[in-house]
Amino acid sequence: MIKIKNLSFKYNKDFVLRDISLEIKKHDFIGIIGPNGAGKSTLTKCISGFLKNNKGSIFLDDKLIDNYDKIELAKRVSIVTQQSYYEFDFYVKDIVLMGRFPYLKFWQNFRKSDEETTENTLTELELSHLANRRLSELSGGEFQLVMLARALNQNTDILLLDEPAAHLDIHHQIRIFSILKKLNEEQKKTIVVVSHNINLAAEFCDKILILADGEIADFGKVKEVIEENKLSKIYQVSVKVVNNPFTHKPNIVYDYEK
Repeated sequence: MIKIKNLSFKYNKDFVLRDISLEIKKHDFIGIIGPNGAGKSTLTKCISGFLKNNKGSIFLDDKLIDNYDKIELAKRVSIVTQQSYYEFDFYVKDIVLMGRFPYLKFWQNFRKSDEETTENTLTELELSHLANRRLSELSGGEFQLVMLARALNQNTDILLLDEPAAHLDIHHQIRIFSILKKLNEEQKKTIVVVSHNINLAAEFCDKILILADGEIADFGKVKEVIEENKLSKIYQVSVKVVNNPFTHKPNIVYDYEK
């Protein structure tokens, strides 16, 4: 579905991504982990077409990302960034409704079907009680949930999410990732999610991509990638891999004294 060839990107003089080559297959659920500044957010923005002027090529279904027009690409890929910002203090229901914009014709108003889809999305994420609140009235976690709702309302094949569980308590972190897992399994959506929570990514994702210093440190199935020596070196902290007694998935614990 997505093929990245020799991708490099820099904001000013220094490259943030260096020679990234990667294939994301249909129905993959990939977690991107790595230290701060490793290039995780930049990679998702390049894949979405938000960032351009990069070296290398990104293909979506064998067609260059740059050759898609904005509306065409918005019907295929949706993204939730870490630092969403709105100049106007919209109502929650209106923000989520904006996810339907790519499906409107020029100057067409939102249809009843768009409003119904939006209500269903809010219900699915248990956000109906926030529908008539303004963005300024939301907590950080609530705001993040609303951004996710807007992306889901866009109904794309591919979801790119940058720290979707940031600012959320453990219950809501698990709920968000459970929703993503359900979308991946039942609706066959391709999902790429950046997470600083290694254990959360290991629990729900099928594959893990580790970025370090703008390069791919490892990529593969969770049990192959979540490895003690490798993670200890990359994060510069002593870690041990253990099995979650409930799910039997690999988790890591830290030794804070080393």
